[in-house]
Amino acid sequence: MDTIRSGFVGAGFIGPIHMENIRRLGFPQVYAIAEIDQATADKAAKRLGIGKAYGRWEDLVNDPEVDVVHISCSNKLHYPISKACLELGKPVICDKPLTLDINEARELVELAKKNNVINAVTFNMAFYPMVREAKEIISKGELGKINLVYGRYMQDWLSKDSDYNWRVEAKYQGKSRVVADIGSHWMHMVQMVLGKKIISVYGDTSIFIPVRKKPFKSYLTAEVIDLKPGQYEEITVDTEDHATVMFKFEDGIKGIMMASQVCPGRKQRIEWEIIGLEKSIAWHGEEPGKLWIGHRDKPNEIFLKDPNIMHENSKGFCNTSTGLTEGYLDSWKNIMSRIYEYIRIDGNKKKIIPDFPTFENGYHIMIIIEAILESAKQNKWVDIDWEKY
Repeated sequence: MDTIRSGFVGAGFIGPIHMENIRRLGFPQVYAIAEIDQATADKAAKRLGIGKAYGRWEDLVNDPEVDVVHISCSNKLHYPISKACLELGKPVICDKPLTLDINEARELVELAKKNNVINAVTFNMAFYPMVREAKEIISKGELGKINLVYGRYMQDWLSKDSDYNWRVEAKYQGKSRVVADIGSHWMHMVQMVLGKKIISVYGDTSIFIPVRKKPFKSYLTAEVIDLKPGQYEEITVDTEDHATVMFKFEDGIKGIMMASQVCPGRKQRIEWEIIGLEKSIAWHGEEPGKLWIGHRDKPNEIFLKDPNIMHENSKGFCNTSTGLTEGYLDSWKNIMSRIYEYIRIDGNKKKIIPDFPTFENGYHIMIIIEAILESAKQNKWVDIDWEKY
C-alpha cells in the first residue's frame, strides 16, 4: 500500500499525538476524525487539518475510504469500536486499556485471530531507544542472574480535589485507573525488558481524594483550574489514586511497583531498576537517553544513547544521532512506524510475527490488572496461571 488513509476516533490529549507521529512516517494520511457530535468533530478537523469529520464513530468505521482506525477516546468505547473494525476486517490501533472488561478483551483477541485482522495496542513507553538497549544487555546475560526489579510511575495532575478527568469515574475508565492507566505501561515495559512474565501479584490500592469537583465546563487534560461554587458538581470517586504492587516473575525474580496520580511535583516519573548478581541497570523517562549501570568493584557508568555502540537490535529505535535526545513523541514514532510498516506489507497474510504490542498483549496486561484488583480486595497473593490463557 503506497498510501494508507487513517481515521481517528477522539481528538483529546492522545489523538493528536497519534496523528503527529503517523504524519512523520510519510506514507500514512490523516484522513478522517470522529468526535462526540458533528460540531465538535468539525472544530477538531479544522484545528488539526483533517479533511473529513464525523459526529458518529460508526460512520467513520464504515467509511470505505478509511483503511485503518485509531481509537483514542474514552475507554468505554474501546470494545465496540474495536469489534466493529474486526468484523469489517479493518486494521485497528487501540489505546490501553484494551477494554473495560476482561471477557470483552478475550473476545476481541479471538475475533482478530478468526478474521485475521491486524491489531495493535499503544504501549509506546517500551519503544524508547535505551529501553530497547536495556533489553539487549539483559538478553546477553550481562547482569548475571537477575533477582530484583523495582520502580514507579508517579504523576501529579490529579492531586487536587478540583482536578477532574473522565478517568476518575469507573463507568468511563473501568474498575482500575492508576494500575490500568499508567501502571500498565510499567508492567508491559518491565516484562519486555526482562523477557519474563509476571506470575503472581500482591496489590494494595487507595483512594486518597474520595470526592472530586466535576466542572460543568470541559477543560484540557492536566489543566490547573480554580473552581468556584456553581461551576461544578461533587462526585464520589470510584477508581484508585494510588497502588503499590509486589510481583513474582518467572525464574524467581521479585519486584515492586508504586504508581500514583496524586504526587505534587512529579509530572511523568516512570522508572525502573533491575538488579542482577553481576550488575544493575536503571532507566527513567525524564532522562530517556541514559542508562545507569551499577557495579560492585568499579565506578558506576552512565551509558548515553549512541547508535554507534548500541546493540544491532536496539540501534534501529534511534531516530537521531549521538547527543540528540529522543523523548516521548519519538517513542510514539517508533511504535507507529512498526505498526504501519506491518500494515503496508500486510504482515498478517505473510504470517510475520508483529514486533509491536497486539490485542493479545493488551489482554494479558488486563489479566494482570484483574489479579491486582482481586489481590487488593482479598489482601493476599494472587497467582496467574498463563496456561489457562
